[in-house]
Amino acid sequence: MCPNGNSDLTRNLILQSAIKIISLDGLDALTAGRLIEEAKISKGGLYHHFKTMTDVVSEVLERLAQGIALRISSYSIPSSKQDFLDQLEDQLFDCFITSSESSKALFGFISASANNKNLQVTLRRLMDEISFHRLKQLKAVSPGTSHATLHNTVQIISTLEQGLMNRFFISGDSASLRCYWRGCRRILEGLLDVEAKMEAAGDISEIKVTSLAKCQ
Repeated sequence: MCPNGNSDLTRNLILQSAIKIISLDGLDALTAGRLIEEAKISKGGLYHHFKTMTDVVSEVLERLAQGIALRISSYSIPSSKQDFLDQLEDQLFDCFITSSESSKALFGFISASANNKNLQVTLRRLMDEISFHRLKQLKAVSPGTSHATLHNTVQIISTLEQGLMNRFFISGDSASLRCYWRGCRRILEGLLDVEAKMEAAGDISEIKVTSLAKCQ
């Protein structure tokens, strides 16, 4: 048996090697043989730390999800709606719309989740955690606005975020994506302003966001 320190290093090496493989070639490329080769370990070393490759996949996704959630939660409470949108922009381009191994690997999991319930559960939990944090932030700068209205706004942000991430990994053009994001941001600014006015008027029966079609 390896000392705990060496054992932890080997386990971390396996997970980092798995992230690298997924970021380069997608989740389907993560096989035991490829992982053993990339991590430069023996088959026995791999299965000493993980019983199955499914366990490797699960722990890699958990690591990626925890890392993203931690970075999102590290942002301070915004001082205004504009500050909230500034932070949102930073999060988008720092955590999701980036060519880092972690971001590419996370996109690989998202792409593979369509037919994998286990992946869907973990990714849904991550999205819910991020949405909860953003809801708390938005509530701080929108006193008096109903929970339902804030929740709708956060859900729209999540939809835009996923669309932007997909667009980035399809086109790979971050410059044009920033221009695209500015259009989305203007829509969110208008949406928050409309919602505030509707709340003030006591009318929240319907919020029209048809201008979102401009981002398609």
